[in-house]
Amino acid sequence: MKRFIYLLICVLSAQISLAQNSVSLYKTSDSLFKLKEYKKSAPGYAAALREEGKTAAINRYWILASRWTIAGETDSAFQSLNEIALSDKTNRVLARTIEHDADLAPLKNDQRWKSLLLKIQQRAEANGYVQEEFVYGRKDGMGLTLVCIKPKVKANGKAIVSLQSGNWISSYNGVEINTTTTEQYLKKGYTVFTVMHGSQPRYAIPDAVSDIKRAVRYIRYHAAKFNIDQGHIGLTGISSGGHLSLLVATADDKINTTAADPVDRVSSRVQAVAVLFPPTDLLNWGGTGFNFVNAKQILSANKVWGAVEFRIYNDKLNLYEEVTDTTARSKIGKEISPVNLVTSDDPPVFILHGDADATVPLQQSQSIIAKFNEASVPNRFVIKKGGKHNPFDMNPEWQEFADWFDKYLK
Repeated sequence: MKRFIYLLICVLSAQISLAQNSVSLYKTSDSLFKLKEYKKSAPGYAAALREEGKTAAINRYWILASRWTIAGETDSAFQSLNEIALSDKTNRVLARTIEHDADLAPLKNDQRWKSLLLKIQQRAEANGYVQEEFVYGRKDGMGLTLVCIKPKVKANGKAIVSLQSGNWISSYNGVEINTTTTEQYLKKGYTVFTVMHGSQPRYAIPDAVSDIKRAVRYIRYHAAKFNIDQGHIGLTGISSGGHLSLLVATADDKINTTAADPVDRVSSRVQAVAVLFPPTDLLNWGGTGFNFVNAKQILSANKVWGAVEFRIYNDKLNLYEEVTDTTARSKIGKEISPVNLVTSDDPPVFILHGDADATVPLQQSQSIIAKFNEASVPNRFVIKKGGKHNPFDMNPEWQEFADWFDKYLK
């Protein structure tokens, strides 16, 4: 019996030592790809996909198909593309990407290519959701838009506002992709509003916050038209979208009851929030004392300086002037750091952050969670082991956001 137990322990130990989660497998595959070890990279990526299972993003299969093609494994590449043709996650943007992907060019001489591409395109169209674009506000002679995405199942009368934001930039090209990132809400009957805000380098963070508040007011004011309950609005975002979500969630709900526009006479408050790896403290980036908003050289090199290139209006000269004084800039930086705005009446917050995130320090989420705990704000904080600054590293926990909204948007 002892010998059997010993053997069992040895077997289990070997399995554990050999086992790798999908994040580490992807990392290894990516490293091999950079080293041009294509014939090793593709099988490794395939193993990572199998490990991740059903929660894997559909674009993973496109990446795998590209790697099989580069490795000269045509049949395996077509097998990966066939997974896309059969998936209910396939979207129009992915179909267009596959059609024009230079890495897949060697497949185009194969007789299977045209028919499979057609199947992918047809699947993308069949998976598409009913979408309608609305102008939720205007500034500087331009329209601010959001896209209302209707669920295919019976609508539950509740709304999820999803911020289309990365590096504090909004791009309409991401809206179709966003139906993948918001699929968990649509499948549960939520009406999703994908909101685009004024983007850096033209518009800084305070402008984006103002836009998003306006979008929430617009949705609430037109709740009857959208067939939603104005008291059941959730807010979600990724990275800069998470930062902006928390700024809106923690802001004082100041309502201008005398505003000329009736949309501005309603609340911009949301009832629940769920975000991925958000910046929260721009004056203490990665630790005490590193001032993000005054690090112009670093931010310029990383193409995010426009987000904190603050300007104030000079009514005498009728122009906007850049704020250059570091003390004044730090004051604004404090005001756009949600860690400083937490109060006990803030809505429940779910934050998911990877411990291998090299873009937004884990400390940013840890700091604001400590504040939420001090203020007794309901919250959930999940640290994803091995998770980088990539939303698809956050599965399966990311798929629990819909459960969070179910709980707090009753």
